[in-house]
Amino acid sequence: MAFLQASTAEFRQVYWLAVAIVGAFVGWKVLRYGMRPKNMPPGPPTIPILGNLHQMPLKDFHFKFREWAQEYGPIVTLKVGGSNIILLNDESVVKDLLEKRGHLYAARPDLFIREFCGNMNIAFRDNDDVWRRQRKMYHLRLNKTVANQYVPYQAFDSTQLLNDMLDTPDDFSRHIQRYTTSVASTVLYGWRTTSGGQKEIKDLMDWMDLTEAASSLQLVDFFPFLRPIYRYCPTFLMPYKQTLRKIRKIEDRLFFQLMNSAKENIAKGKVYPSFIRDMLLSEDKDRLNEVEIANNAAHGFGAATDTQWNTTLGFVKAMLLYPEVQAEAHRELDRVIGKDRLPQWDDRENLPYMRAIVEESLRWMPTTLSAAVPHSLLKDDVYKGYLIPKGSSMFINVWTLNNNVKNNPRAFDPSRHSPEDTLNDNYGIDPDSSKRPHFTFGAGRRVCPGFHVAERGLFIAMSRLLWAFKFDRKLDASGAPIPIVQDAVTDGFIVRPVTYPAVIKPRDQGRVKVIRDAWKEAQDSLDASGNFTEEFFEKVFVSKMKKP
Repeated sequence: MAFLQASTAEFRQVYWLAVAIVGAFVGWKVLRYGMRPKNMPPGPPTIPILGNLHQMPLKDFHFKFREWAQEYGPIVTLKVGGSNIILLNDESVVKDLLEKRGHLYAARPDLFIREFCGNMNIAFRDNDDVWRRQRKMYHLRLNKTVANQYVPYQAFDSTQLLNDMLDTPDDFSRHIQRYTTSVASTVLYGWRTTSGGQKEIKDLMDWMDLTEAASSLQLVDFFPFLRPIYRYCPTFLMPYKQTLRKIRKIEDRLFFQLMNSAKENIAKGKVYPSFIRDMLLSEDKDRLNEVEIANNAAHGFGAATDTQWNTTLGFVKAMLLYPEVQAEAHRELDRVIGKDRLPQWDDRENLPYMRAIVEESLRWMPTTLSAAVPHSLLKDDVYKGYLIPKGSSMFINVWTLNNNVKNNPRAFDPSRHSPEDTLNDNYGIDPDSSKRPHFTFGAGRRVCPGFHVAERGLFIAMSRLLWAFKFDRKLDASGAPIPIVQDAVTDGFIVRPVTYPAVIKPRDQGRVKVIRDAWKEAQDSLDASGNFTEEFFEKVFVSKMKKP
């Protein structure tokens, strides 16, 4: 009996010792969760569980990111729960990692949104075979040569933009949005956006707003152990899953409706230039299936619409705040173009100051303050002695990178961009990041594939707006300019300038007549629904293709 008692006592001691060891180990693991390992790039101090989550600003995060970059250096680690955010704050780091090791850093973080939205969004998908074929379509169908075929769309809709601005200049933001949306709908689908009230446009805008909200890093992305709860918790209890369900419903209905409409037009012989037409008629061995085509076109629409709208609003804001830049642009346009015609894309070569204004607009007010969707890496990597763990979110710190320039980076100064540089067709996406004027289009193997179409749309709109109008600050009752906060932007990863007032007037009545006459003539190319007639396509596209 004494032996049994001794054995039992010894067993209890061993048991409680084991419990204490396990408890200490679990406690140590819990206390280490969210803490930055010493072998990772530096960053602000972390605390258990949260890491740096408690320090993440709820708005204007780009200012905090720049502050951390200035304090901790060209590469910074933020721990957000169990996840790693790596800020790339210097051109050399972007070059070393995203360019020289592009095969390793072209993945995407494992965001929860991918599980519930079919993982067809090219922006979120890893660099697998489907993504490679999706991306190839953009390279083939939106490259520099193909982008030129869409210039007539951009020229046409910019003519309506000018006419609309004459009618209701106070609605300039809405007019610019219609322009960028219409360019996107014609390039992607072959039909115009006559107003923001079209049902398809409303649906696409709803989808874009929901997707932007859902793709912002969520609690489940910070703490991956929550995923089983998110997966199996009833949707009615989780607003986030309700948002994801709305996104999926719109995609399943609208994306295929748009694709089927394009297929019907092709069957009727209306084979008008568009991205979806090219994908549907492709005989490439890497041709996408119809699910992939429907999603690829719609996601391209989303990427093209907001970004150009936001950039053009930034440009108008700069013209208000920097009248000397506007005056110099007026002088160049008057010297090269004159008063009797609108600027054309073909004039770009002779308008170096306008080329510089476009690039400075992209640098000065980027629509993505820190790469809208971060890169990720496929396996652990070591950079300058620092460990970068597999799956880390690699943020191109766009605001910081764009302001890594000399001589007052927050001044809007087109002279930063030489005429020789801006003549380079790839200036804004130069594969050598040390030569980049900005990082607004991203970097590495995920750089924006629609760059050449965007450059044309921005140049045509900005040059024509400056040719036609003078932009002035609005005055209050006492005659003082109403304050405009230069760097004020909306919340989120994709931003636009906070609403500001402007006085926009035609430069002279001769230009008004040129605009009115051009728009009157342009309307002859539209049918009753506001879309292009077959005669327009015959005149603009088919006749050009017949030329030797």
